[in-house]
Amino acid sequence: MRERAVIESLFKIQPSLEVAIQTETHITTAERFIPKATFQKRFNNIRWDKMPNGSPDVDAIQHRFEGYIERSNHFIAEEQVQAELDFIISDFVYEAFEIGRAMGKPAFGVAHFTWDWFFSKLYPPPIHTDVMRHFLRLASHATRLYFPPFTPEEIVRYHRGKAMQVPLILHHHIEHKISDSNQRFKVLIMDSGAGVLGDSIRHALKSLSLLDDFLFFVSDRYAIEQENIRPIPSDELMVDYVADMDLVIGRAGFNTISECVGLRTPMLLIGEAMNPEMSENILMLKKEHLGSFISLDTFEHGLSKFLPSFVQHEYPLILKSMQEHEIATNGADIIAQDMLNHL
Repeated sequence: MRERAVIESLFKIQPSLEVAIQTETHITTAERFIPKATFQKRFNNIRWDKMPNGSPDVDAIQHRFEGYIERSNHFIAEEQVQAELDFIISDFVYEAFEIGRAMGKPAFGVAHFTWDWFFSKLYPPPIHTDVMRHFLRLASHATRLYFPPFTPEEIVRYHRGKAMQVPLILHHHIEHKISDSNQRFKVLIMDSGAGVLGDSIRHALKSLSLLDDFLFFVSDRYAIEQENIRPIPSDELMVDYVADMDLVIGRAGFNTISECVGLRTPMLLIGEAMNPEMSENILMLKKEHLGSFISLDTFEHGLSKFLPSFVQHEYPLILKSMQEHEIATNGADIIAQDMLNHL
């Protein structure tokens, strides 16, 4: 979503811009929603491994990053040979910044956390110290690093001089879809793109049939027929429904947070064991009274009891904070203009 928003803003300022997107993950979705771009399917050299519950698989990560520096240097050499470009945007591939430096081209990073920070929070640390140093050396070659609200402060401090704090990054073309709720309390339950919460959502939905005052919206992939459940076609974007909801329940990923804060919809966030990004996001949202937390176990087995109490007691404060916050959402426009100013 961040990359899409920035590209949309770049096109607004410079319609003749030619954009090439190189990725391996979610490339089909990118092709659908960024039709003006060209695409190259290629692994961008960094990935982390998850357990079935979504938490980091420390042993697998450690194995994956064995020999990483050699692969990284080979990737950088290959990219310099084949690339014809005026500038680079990355979220958050460290090699992109070294490629830009070597080619004499600006290279920008857009992210709400960095991988060196993420891996440093795991125990035992899965990444060798030499790899960490390699990450940080490459990051030091970035032209600018853009960090939106709720980025951990230690990341911004470490990259001071390169860091630019910007408003939330939301894309402009959201189709605000309205549903007929018969005055019921509307709850959107969101999964990740990788479907990490799939089984948990199925467990939770089975216990919600007696909540007559609530109407739940979920992807049609769960195929559960209940009077108080409305399926959303899998080819539609969940964000299009966020503004019409009273509450969004989902993982504490940054896209979900940005969309809910920008559209002023209260959040109930599900944590993941050992995931520093999720933990940090939840802490910052609770501090600002923009969301609250529910454990995965309570979500799966006790949501029907938890939800009415939450809506009665904690929800009004969150709703008030959402209605009154002054967090700007034009980060993509600011980033696009700043990038083009460097050319």
